[in-house]
Amino acid sequence: MTKRQAREYWERPLEGGRESGLTQVAYCTSHGLHIKSFSRWRSKAKEAAQAGNALLTLIPLSVTAPGRTGQYRFTVPGRENRTSKR
Repeated sequence: MTKRQAREYWERPLEGGRESGLTQVAYCTSHGLHIKSFSRWRSKAKEAAQAGNALLTLIPLSVTAPGRTGQYRFTVPGRENRTSKR
């Protein structure tokens, strides 16, 4: 089984475990799942969700047209300014 197949396989049991209201042990026992595998895939899913949220954070940005030097100025509130050559 490839990593992608394994991830797709575990999506349904992880969702079922969340919706069941049971403890991980009780859910795994009632569905014939190995608790260590369930816990590991649950941790991976949680990390992926947190990483995905961090990547999708939107921040305000203003861009100033290039000056004589041919550089753009990017301004992000609360952060130092960055300059990029075109």
